[in-house]
Amino acid sequence: MKKVFDGKIYEVLPKSDGLIFPYQKAVIDEGVVVWYKMLSIENSTLTDISENIYLNIKFGSNYNVAVGISKNFVSEKALVLPDGRTLLCNENGQVFIIDADGMINISGEIKYRDEVPSAIAYYKNSIWASFRENNVLIRFNIATMRAELRIGGNKSPFASPESIFIDGEWAYVCNSSTNNVVKVNLESYSVEELYTFNEPVLRYVKSGKFEFVQLTSGLYVI
Repeated sequence: MKKVFDGKIYEVLPKSDGLIFPYQKAVIDEGVVVWYKMLSIENSTLTDISENIYLNIKFGSNYNVAVGISKNFVSEKALVLPDGRTLLCNENGQVFIIDADGMINISGEIKYRDEVPSAIAYYKNSIWASFRENNVLIRFNIATMRAELRIGGNKSPFASPESIFIDGEWAYVCNSSTNNVVKVNLESYSVEELYTFNEPVLRYVKSGKFEFVQLTSGLYVI
């Protein structure tokens, strides 16, 4: 593995040709200054980018509407859906869907046993969510926000799952308690261990043929 960034990162957004992430630039009078970087795969360079570029990647073209209803747009969970809508899940688990024309619809909530998700991802018109305290992965119907299927529980392959990344039919789940990444087949629901590290793993993403992990010590390319 090779470290590409060792600062504090708040999330990692993959693109076809690299990554974008917000990071802690400085702490001033107990306040955090957040800036944004882009990692280019083509030339392996890190450059600072504008906030608008980050917001467009995270929330889509209606990012101004999304920012307007977000208490903290960096920590807000968001998905840009294939039909151009944007789905937001706030810190209380409440779900908003912004239509392509900017209209806001309240669409229920994503919760499990009063716990809000640690991460969400989209697959085949469903929302998959990871729940850190309950060690489960749950599929929600995107129209009703009702839970349809659960993976994990008493004998769970998940241990404090921090994030979920979906590529094809595979969901990659980062377990911060056991320092590993497991992959779940979303068609057969089989689970396989992929990587184990010497410290908690917070995020796993792919960009092109490259794999990246965010550990507590920084961002790495595998």
